[in-house]
Amino acid sequence: MIISDRRRFVFVHVPKSAGTSLRAALAPFADGGSAASPDTTHETLAALLARHPELATHFKFAFVRNPWERLVSFFFHARQRLAPTFPQFQAIDGLEAMLRLIDRNVAWLCAMHAVRPQCDYICGEDGVRLTDFVGRHEHLDADFARACRRIGISAALPRMNVSGHDHYAGYYNGWCRDFVAARYGRDIGEFGYAFDRPDAAMREQARGESDLTRA
Repeated sequence: MIISDRRRFVFVHVPKSAGTSLRAALAPFADGGSAASPDTTHETLAALLARHPELATHFKFAFVRNPWERLVSFFFHARQRLAPTFPQFQAIDGLEAMLRLIDRNVAWLCAMHAVRPQCDYICGEDGVRLTDFVGRHEHLDADFARACRRIGISAALPRMNVSGHDHYAGYYNGWCRDFVAARYGRDIGEFGYAFDRPDAAMREQARGESDLTRA
């Protein structure tokens, strides 16, 4: 969570949606940090507003990501960077193995922030979005530029905490694809995502670049 009183904005850090890079870019403007939770950078917006209702008039924004891609990113991030703290990841042989543990609601894994649906971070208990703007990881630079214009800042977006992997579709079989569709169906419906093959993803990227040109 990044909070600015002077610029009157709240950035909600949704895990594995470029949040580390976004927080680094916005950190110089974080003059309202006393309102943020000292226990986690991934506090939900609903919890923050319950503690500080005066922030409801701030410009509140977050970034989300295709749930199928987000879980692939989390899997590789966990294997590469979390394994020293959570050696259980060393025994997880592939994405399907991790998803089957999530399906079984294995406590140590399901307690991780990145396993929670993205809607949990930006929607209230009634399911209504609490944010004023939701950017997309797929259009990261363009949507971040829009957010910066809205809050009146100029900031460079670094690339941090990036996990290396191929296009997410190649890691999925039928069971994995259907499991994510069911478990994260609210995210998929709320943000209009679909399981895309690589060629479809490239067309979506091209549409985003065309939108930026017109903006």
